[in-house]
Amino acid sequence: MQGLKRSRWTETYDLNEFAAKHGLTTRQAEIVIQSNGPSKRKCDLAAEAFRAALRQCSHSREKGARRSPSKEELQG
Repeated sequence: MQGLKRSRWTETYDLNEFAAKHGLTTRQAEIVIQSNGPSKRKCDLAAEAFRAALRQCSHSREKGARRSPSKEELQG
């Protein structure tokens, strides 16, 4: 059974290849690959979801998303 597991991991993406393909940093790519196992399909889908989340986050910031006031602002 271990031989099967090991062979699955040899079919995973190269970290730099995956990062370049999806426009991620190597650290982001590493997290996506480690979180989604050896499946290239799962990693591709996860990278798309990750990029969508990044776009949503930056879009919210551009629109001036409201943030909670700090303690100092509330006291002040």
